[in-house]
Amino acid sequence: MPITIGGTEGTWDIAAEVPVQVTVNGAPFTVMLATPADLEDLARGLLLTEQVLTRPDGIERLDVTGWLGDLQIAVHITPEALRTERLGARSVLGNSGCGACGVESLAQLHGRRPVSREACMNVSDDAVLRGLREMPAHQPLNATSHSVHAAAWCDMSGEVLLVREDVGRHNALDKLVGALAQANRLLEPGFVVMSSRCSYELVYKTSVTNAQLLATISAPTTMALQWSTALGIPLASTLRRGDRFEVVRFPVSSLKFSTE
Repeated sequence: MPITIGGTEGTWDIAAEVPVQVTVNGAPFTVMLATPADLEDLARGLLLTEQVLTRPDGIERLDVTGWLGDLQIAVHITPEALRTERLGARSVLGNSGCGACGVESLAQLHGRRPVSREACMNVSDDAVLRGLREMPAHQPLNATSHSVHAAAWCDMSGEVLLVREDVGRHNALDKLVGALAQANRLLEPGFVVMSSRCSYELVYKTSVTNAQLLATISAPTTMALQWSTALGIPLASTLRRGDRFEVVRFPVSSLKFSTE
């Protein structure tokens, strides 16, 4: 669209944000506002992080239909890979920026069981900084719209291997999880880098992968720290000192948090 920057006329690409309905075995599951790209990854990742799908190979068929004003992702899951009791967890409208807010009660949220994880390997400061430095080069949507979040999967050295973008940070991470699942890489060690603050939903979604760390541009919230402790996922962000960035770590601590 045409814009004016400092008195000079130019153009600006506006990030798309459209309603996307996800159905499971013919029944409505949720409607989200999302960027209409990598929608198969979005549905696959969402169903894994919301614990509806118990294993990635449980999807028989996944169909994306419509465009812009009428998008639907129809997912067909085998009975043995479907947790039917989870189908009502998100059967409401979800916006692009709020994750589970208003979707589940606190009692339901705390009733979620942590994923069993082994002790994390160390991700070096250099690796974290490399991941954050490389990520923008893998964000074509944000390069033109300047308003799209990214979730990146990095190997232990910090090399960016996979990136997904969306107007919503939770959607971007679901897309990344879905892409990793499709590539059969959920169990490989690495870490997640995100272009947002760290919320508790991001920590929980990250636990579906074998991430050794979750690194975000901004610092975590108190609930993010609680979930970090509960799920055994260290957190990191960055602090700018003059012309350089330093890694700030929030290691798994002795915070008391019960999921009973």
